[in-house]
Amino acid sequence: MKREISQILKEFVEIPSVNPGDCKLEDNKYFGEAAFVEHVYEMCCANGYYCEKQEVLPGRSNLLIHMSECLGEKPIVLFQTHSDVVDVKEMKDAFSPKIREGKLWGRGSCDAKGQLCAMFLAMEQLKEQKEKLPFDLCLALCCDEEFQHRGVDEFLNWKYRDKVVFAVVGEPTELRLACACKGSIRFCIETTGIAAHTSMPEKGENAIYLMAKIIQIFQNKIEKQTVCRCDSACKNATVAVSLIQGGTIVNSVPDYCIIHIDRRMIPGETWEVVYQEMQDMVCKELSDNEKMRVIFQKPYLTDPSYGTKLEEDKKQIVKEVLKKHGLHEQIIGLPYGCDASKLAKWGIPVFVFGPGSIEQAHTKEEYIEINQIGKASEVLKDLVLKFTEKE
Repeated sequence: MKREISQILKEFVEIPSVNPGDCKLEDNKYFGEAAFVEHVYEMCCANGYYCEKQEVLPGRSNLLIHMSECLGEKPIVLFQTHSDVVDVKEMKDAFSPKIREGKLWGRGSCDAKGQLCAMFLAMEQLKEQKEKLPFDLCLALCCDEEFQHRGVDEFLNWKYRDKVVFAVVGEPTELRLACACKGSIRFCIETTGIAAHTSMPEKGENAIYLMAKIIQIFQNKIEKQTVCRCDSACKNATVAVSLIQGGTIVNSVPDYCIIHIDRRMIPGETWEVVYQEMQDMVCKELSDNEKMRVIFQKPYLTDPSYGTKLEEDKKQIVKEVLKKHGLHEQIIGLPYGCDASKLAKWGIPVFVFGPGSIEQAHTKEEYIEINQIGKASEVLKDLVLKFTEKE
């Protein structure tokens, strides 16, 4: 991989890998990670890496990349990021990347193909001395991070998981090192009613009116209680009513309404507890008749929060590496969720780090500063070398 990193990233962005969500892969030519994963597979094999695909769903796979042919003899340091990108609605020329003013623009440039480039650069530098290293370095490129994180869930069963001593997850953190992030629970609340012609609304029961009352409960009570919960690294918990749908035609009293709830959890909170709390607070404000018309659906996403507690000597190593590269030495928490919370189940230190800003991710003006990619690779290399000196 002797080419300019901007050229490698440009090729990555040119290959669509949009997460299909609930849709079928064949519904849109941009859906699915397969073409991108195949490109990375061929590139890595051509550059002397050992690669294997791990099927997650039909037509969708994780890609595992490592420097040594045989794993298991040495401790393993893990790099992990994701291959999927979000949709490209309202984004012009999403997969025709442009380079200007030191930035590369295009879907996935920041989240997370720029992260993958930084990790490759670090691996290339470490590969030159792999025989002398006291560890093996692996990179896991996982699918479906942007929807239901089924890629990393499958990867958790990796046969070498017990050999992993620490992991770095690639996300756009503006070159800040994080060791905590929020989790989330997403679910629907449905209200039912009785349909009637709108010329005689008294004959029906309006499901939207009842849902409006529930939304007011969220805005005036649940939200105020939620934001009072705070974590020193990840700040406050949050909750939002993010989607709503109700009724079928304009001249009929609606007999159903549904909303989506997105609750962001701080370290220490669990989805089971906060889910029950929200149910209790809603039901407390409703009459018995109203409660019979409300359905709390099972969560369709539960993503745990996490926080890595570092020993003082490890904290000092991290700070020295960041200081060497002129970066903020304070370890932070992130307001959003990522695959790190799943890898933390292994009981190892897990960091989140990468070039770019989350403020550019998922937007129609997504970009990444190219020089940050090179700097991130140097930090990753030094972090790996320093963190494994005593392993």
